[in-house]
Order: sequence, then C-alpha cells, then structure tokens
Amino acid sequence: MDWSAIRNHFKQTWLTTILSLILFSGVTYFLLWAESQTIQSNLMLEELMSAAETIDVHIEDEPLRYEGRVVHIVGPLRILEPISEPDYNIHVQAVKLRKRVQMYQWIEETTEQDNFLSEPAEESQKTYWYHKDWRDYVVDSSLFYIRPGHHNPTSMPLFSETHIAENVKIGWLYLSLDVKRKVNDYYEIWSDSRPERSDIKLHSGFYYHGDSALEHEIGDLRVHFTYAGREDDIYTAVGVIESGTLQPYSPASFPTADPISILRKGSYSLKQLHNLEKRDANIHTWKYRLLGFVQVFASAMTLHPDWVTLFLQCQWISSNLRRCTRVWVNLVLSFSYTLLIISIPWLIHKPSFGAIVFGGAILPLLHYSTVLTRRELTPEPPPYTRWNDDMR
Repeated sequence: MDWSAIRNHFKQTWLTTILSLILFSGVTYFLLWAESQTIQSNLMLEELMSAAETIDVHIEDEPLRYEGRVVHIVGPLRILEPISEPDYNIHVQAVKLRKRVQMYQWIEETTEQDNFLSEPAEESQKTYWYHKDWRDYVVDSSLFYIRPGHHNPTSMPLFSETHIAENVKIGWLYLSLDVKRKVNDYYEIWSDSRPERSDIKLHSGFYYHGDSALEHEIGDLRVHFTYAGREDDIYTAVGVIESGTLQPYSPASFPTADPISILRKGSYSLKQLHNLEKRDANIHTWKYRLLGFVQVFASAMTLHPDWVTLFLQCQWISSNLRRCTRVWVNLVLSFSYTLLIISIPWLIHKPSFGAIVFGGAILPLLHYSTVLTRRELTPEPPPYTRWNDDMR
C-alpha cells in the first residue's frame, strides 16, 4: 500500500473522510453500548432468578416472614377497586384503563409529478390536496400550503391517558406501581351503556364529542377505551417483598442500574420464566445489532470510493474481491466490522461466545484474502485503480 497516496487522498477528501469517521465512531459506540446493556441485563436476570424462591400467596401466612426476600408467585389478579370514567359510564375491574382521544382535522397530502418538457429547475411539480381524518395529535394547519378553508383547532380539549388501579393483589401480596406498569395485554371495550351526558354519543365502541356520531365536523373528538389485566386473569410475577408489596429488585452487583421485576400473563415456573425473558431479550438485542449493521454500511457508503480502491491494493486482498462491486465490498467489510465490535464485550464477559463471534468477523476477510490460497507463479496483475460497478 502506498502511504503517500493515502496522505494525498486524505488532503483531497479530508472533510467527507472526517464526517465518515465521526459516523463510524458513533455507530461503534452504539454497538458497544447495546452489547454492554445486553450483558448487564443477562447478569441482572441471572441474579434475580437465582435469588427467587417460589411461595404460595393463597394460603394464610405472615407477610413479615418474607420481608426483603425475592419471591416467585403465581395466581389470579384481584382488583379491589374498579377504574372508572364517569362521563362515559365506564367501570372496569382491571389493572389499566387506557383512554385514546382523537380529533377530526384537515390533513394535507402532497404528490410530485415530473414534467420533462419544462426547464431543468422545474422538472417536478407538487400537487396539494386536503381531506379530513382522525388524528391523535393536533395538525398545525398554519403550515399548510393552501390555508384558506383548511383551519384546524390549535389544541385538544381532552388528552389520551392511562389509568392504573391503586390496589391490585395476587393472593395476599400487593403489586407496586412499577410492577403493574408491566401489564400490557389490552382488550377493547364494547359497551352498550350510553353515557348520561347529551353531548357524548356512543357508536360502534367509540364515544363522540360533537353534534352527531355519523356526520363529523372539524374539531369533533372521538374517544376509545381499552383495558388490560382483567380480574381473575392468571399472572406470574418475580420481585422483592417490601412491606407486603411486590417491588422491583435492585441487584447488589449493579447498584446504579434500574431495579428489575417480572410480570407475565400465564402460569410459569421459574425455569420457564427465565427462558421466556432470555428469548425476548435476545430478540431485542438482535434488533439493535441489525440496526447497527445498517448504520455501519451506511457510514461505509459515505466514504469516497477511492478509499476502497486504495484498500483493495493491499497485497493480501485476493483478486476475487477486486472484481466485486463497491456495494458488495462495503457489505462484506461492514459485516466483519459489526461482528468484530460485537465480539469485544463478549470476549471479556464470555470468552467462548466472543471467540465464536470474532471468528465470524474474520471469516469473510479470510475468504477474500490470499492467506489461505496458494500463490501462483504467474506475475500478479497490475494494482486495482478503478471501479467497475458492472462486474462482480
């Protein structure tokens, strides 16, 4: 590799090169952070599960006996007081009641049409059109291209919110607010009980604030209710008991981390619960890894093509990679770089798994290198100096 050529090329493309390096630094930090969070979550989960003991909260027992201990409980939910929305005549025996408010508003849509007969500066022309629809947020009509006749209210008189029942128990054990927030199995409310207020109309499960439930005007409101955590639904929970209430557990190994607790619908043993939590955590982690890989590839594509040309002039690069397109080369390098960064935290925490990931990182590079191939006696071709995107 000619280092003088590298210096000269950096002088010519220093701005875009620095911007690309900043992007690489950002995505590298993101990947390291995501893997570190995964390792920490796994360790916290292991500590929680190893400290938990299964108890029966449906027999008479002394709560003080389990004070400060991590427990695993299974049983039906008991809602001591229903959640109510008196204006809509709604009362539910559930952990959560979610109220979704939408307003009928003008919506602006745009379409672009290409005009090849016009001047180059006017090759495309935008067309604006307007229609009415329900939205959860205020659409700012002052930003519309055609404002006359398309005015929306500037605020919503009602807001979406979620109510959480105060007193929820499994057996004799109360659930804390942080534990109750984990209930997310929502069901729609289909009520035939009409509200007493004359300005609220009920139609097909929606409550309308306006003159009519069928013919809507700009500014009308539509309210829909869902609930989660029904009375008598079976749930499994793991947490620490404090004053007769199940609270999230703060692992001793991670005093600054957010406390951890588990609440799942259904009846599960500790082993089953552990496997489900690990599965969900792995799915979440792979989403981060895929996002990181896309960011690495996008950062690589922002580099000037001549940088890849200089890289391909390395003696250990085989001619197979030199014949590939720029997109494929960046794809291979991005894949290896992503796995390399992922392997770093795991080499410290779990060397065996980290070594496997590291091997996956160098495998594509070995495939496209001359390290594992026998050198031919024929002279080497001249250095690669130009891209040919038509070849692969």
